[in-house]
Amino acid sequence: MSYLYGDSTPSKLEINYIEFLRDAVEFCVQVMLADQRITQGKAHTRTLDHATAAEFERLQKLGGIVSKAFEGNPLGPPDSATARCAAAILRSASDLVRQEAVAMRTALDAEVAKRDAQAAQERDGIAKALEALLVKHKLPDTVMDVHLVIAGGTRYAGRARMKTGFGLDAVMDMDVPSGNLFERIVRVDRLMERLEVLAPEVGGWMKKEVKRRPQHLEKLHILEFSFGADGGVLKLRVGPDGSGAGFDIMFAPEGGAIRMARAEQQEGAGDQSFDVDDDDAQKLLSLQVKLAAAAVSMAGQRKRMVDARLDGEAVRSHAKPTLLAERLIASMAPVVQEIAARSHSPGELVLRRLLGGDRREEIFLSKAELKLKLEPLVEGNRAMFEPLWASTPQAAPKPVVVSDMPTPIAVPQHNQTIRYRPSTPSIGSPSLSSSAQAAAARAAEAVGDPNRRTLIGATVESAIQSAASATAAPAPVAASTSASSKVVTSATAPAAASPSVSRPSSSVATADAPAKAPLDAPPPAAPGQGDSVRRETAPRMEIVRAENSSRVGAAPVEPARKEVSGTIETKGTKTDPSTKN
Repeated sequence: MSYLYGDSTPSKLEINYIEFLRDAVEFCVQVMLADQRITQGKAHTRTLDHATAAEFERLQKLGGIVSKAFEGNPLGPPDSATARCAAAILRSASDLVRQEAVAMRTALDAEVAKRDAQAAQERDGIAKALEALLVKHKLPDTVMDVHLVIAGGTRYAGRARMKTGFGLDAVMDMDVPSGNLFERIVRVDRLMERLEVLAPEVGGWMKKEVKRRPQHLEKLHILEFSFGADGGVLKLRVGPDGSGAGFDIMFAPEGGAIRMARAEQQEGAGDQSFDVDDDDAQKLLSLQVKLAAAAVSMAGQRKRMVDARLDGEAVRSHAKPTLLAERLIASMAPVVQEIAARSHSPGELVLRRLLGGDRREEIFLSKAELKLKLEPLVEGNRAMFEPLWASTPQAAPKPVVVSDMPTPIAVPQHNQTIRYRPSTPSIGSPSLSSSAQAAAARAAEAVGDPNRRTLIGATVESAIQSAASATAAPAPVAASTSASSKVVTSATAPAAASPSVSRPSSSVATADAPAKAPLDAPPPAAPGQGDSVRRETAPRMEIVRAENSSRVGAAPVEPARKEVSGTIETKGTKTDPSTKN
């Protein structure tokens, strides 16, 4: 059954990893607690040994002090009472020192024996904890080999060998479940009605020779079967208890050549091992697949650990049992980090399982619950679990390409309102009429603020006065003046400006749309024969297309204009130099 991550994305997990993680952490805690107690026992006996050595040294000095106490003092003749008493005191002191030294050594040896017994008990506890974990779960990156053999002539006994990627090698006893193919002794014809292969056989009446002859295997019984990553072995015998003649079949790993050998040596047959023909190999492979399918279903029926070794050393006597816990945590850390990264709650590990239809089950485990299990551990052992709480490694940032070109500066958009400004009469155009003066006055009233400035800086009041005074001065009429289009230049003085009226933004002409002349406008006159071209420099030029306003009494609305700067050319008829402005 496949599982989903907490965000409902599919995963490659085929087991309940949340349950496995909880049991694995408990196992690691038990291993580290056992190692802590073993370490504490060693430290205690080491301290006791140092104290015993120091006490023994003091006892030896005490014996010398007693003997020196009699030096220089008259004790009398050797047979005197004083001499005898002094000798008795010296002997007694020496005996007492020796007795106390023996007692201390005995006490130290007892503590060491007690420590060793406790360490052995702790290691047995580690082995039992590992057995409980292996019976219930298959460790990450585990390769399993299954071996079945007839036991007692009536049933099969199964064993599984589990090899992990971090150096653990364990052998487990398995139960044969009810209804399994190996529940009773298996004969080949239960799986294949006919199985015939060619095998070397010695025959002949007059002359013995070895020839390949058909051998019927369907009547043989399966004595032993094993398979795994390194290949497999199938042993077939005549008797149901595994006795009698038969064949041994050796399967090579990854589809290699299959070899067979007779179980009993035939006189004159030579080497009994031989390669199987391709057709016979296919038949034997088909038999192996059927047997392997029945054996795989027994992999979950582990009941007892026979042996366990870490890097070839028995777990029960390993010098550093915490190495197993460290490697197990390291193997679980990437999966736990991935589950945590895909869980919606930062304090939980979440997996989901589809139950069928539109239903699914959510399995979660609190990180606080796991951390609570670590409380009895010392700080150094708790630090070994840090990879389980670490977040998934972030992806490396993409390299930033730095260009040699200067970075463009963003210019804010100009939001100034474009206002309408009536054109100023150009040289050679007619003067403002009375209707124009009235329109200018109405525009000033509409604006309401006589001090509002136009785009070129003139006030409305000064613009009205300039427009009124312009009616008294005569102005020549341009030859190319039309009712629908005209070319004007803006005044060089602020007083020549006209009142400003707000103009809709939709009437602003684009820069690449040149002003078009009306259809009834006469073509421009070519230079020469009485015509002349004058050049004037002006600060601004407006190309305006006039349109007749449909509103009566309202301020005239000028069409869109295009503003350019530079030198303008105005064509017109020759005039008297005295009439120039």
